[in-house]
Amino acid sequence: MKALNMAMIGAGRMGQAHARVLAGLAECRVSRVIDTSADNARRVAEELGARASTLLEDALDDPAVDAVVVTTPTPTHADVVEAAARAGKAVFVEKPVADGLEAGRRVVQAVERAGVPCQVGFQRRYDPAYRRAKEMIERGELGRVEGFRAVGRDPHPPSLDFLKTSGGLLLDMGIHDLDAARFFVGEVAEVYAVGGTLIEPELRHYGLFDTAVATLRFEGGAVGTLEVALRTAYGYDIRTEVLGEKGRIHIERDRRPDLTLYDERGGNFDRPRNFEQRFPEAYAAEMVAFARNLHAGKPVTPDVRDAWYSLRLAKAAQHALETGQVVRVREFGGEL
Repeated sequence: MKALNMAMIGAGRMGQAHARVLAGLAECRVSRVIDTSADNARRVAEELGARASTLLEDALDDPAVDAVVVTTPTPTHADVVEAAARAGKAVFVEKPVADGLEAGRRVVQAVERAGVPCQVGFQRRYDPAYRRAKEMIERGELGRVEGFRAVGRDPHPPSLDFLKTSGGLLLDMGIHDLDAARFFVGEVAEVYAVGGTLIEPELRHYGLFDTAVATLRFEGGAVGTLEVALRTAYGYDIRTEVLGEKGRIHIERDRRPDLTLYDERGGNFDRPRNFEQRFPEAYAAEMVAFARNLHAGKPVTPDVRDAWYSLRLAKAAQHALETGQVVRVREFGGEL
C-alpha cells in the first residue's frame, strides 16, 4: 500500500506525541508540519523529514497532501477541520471534535457537505484490550450489561494556562472515559457529578476542578461511575470495568513492563507514567486504520457524528459538575 501523504497541523504536546507514532508507520508519510510556533514546526519537521511552516494554507493548498492530522488546541479544532474539509482533505482530528456543541454541529455539516472522511482521536477504541472487550460484549458473553466504572488519573496537572482554556476536567480528560462508556454500554440518559479543588488551589479562582466523580444512568438501564483527577503519586492510572449478569471485564495496565522486583522493600514495580506509555499500540492502530480505510474507500471510525455524541455527554457531565444538577443528556444537548 502506498503511504498516505499527510500534513500535521499542530506541533505542540499532542502533535509531538503523534509525530513519534507516525515516524514508525509505513502506512503514513508526513510531508508538512504546520504550527503557529515556527520553532515547534521546524523541530517536529526535522524529525519527520518534512517541510515546516506557520501557514495552514501551505498544507491545504498542496495537492500532494492527502490528509491532515489536527492536534491544535481544542478551541481551534472546528475552524481547522472546516477549512480542511473545504479544501477536500481527509481529516484526523484529536478529541474533542470541537469545544462546543454548536461548533461541533458546524464541523459535522462541513465534513458531510464536503464528503471527506473525518476520524476523531479516541484512541482507546483501538487498544487491544478495549477492542477485545467490545467484541465480548457484542457476543453477549457478559449477558445483560448492568454496570460501568472508569477511573482516569493523570500523574500531574498540566499548566494553568492550558487548564484555563481546556473546557474543564470532564470535557478535556473525562471525555475519553465517557466515550468508552458509550462504546461499551450505549447512550447515557442522566449524569450527575461532584468535584473539588484538592491539588491546584488556584483553579478555584476560575471555577475549575482537579478532582471529580460522575454518576451515569444509561438509557438501557445500566448505572455507572467515573472518577477523574489530575494527580497521582504512582503514575498514570487508567481503569475501565464493565459488569454484566454473567461476569465482569476489567481493563488495566498496572505495570510497565510486566515485571515485579522483590527486594528488602517487598514487591515493587513501575507503572505507566503517561498516555504514550499506556496506549502505544492504540495510537499506532488508529492511524494505521485511518490510512488503510482511506485507501480502501471504507468508513473511518469514530467519525464526527459519533464523536459529537461523546462531546455532548462530556459537556453535560461538565455542566453537572459546575452546577450540581442532574443533567438529562438529550435535553441538554439535543440531537444532530
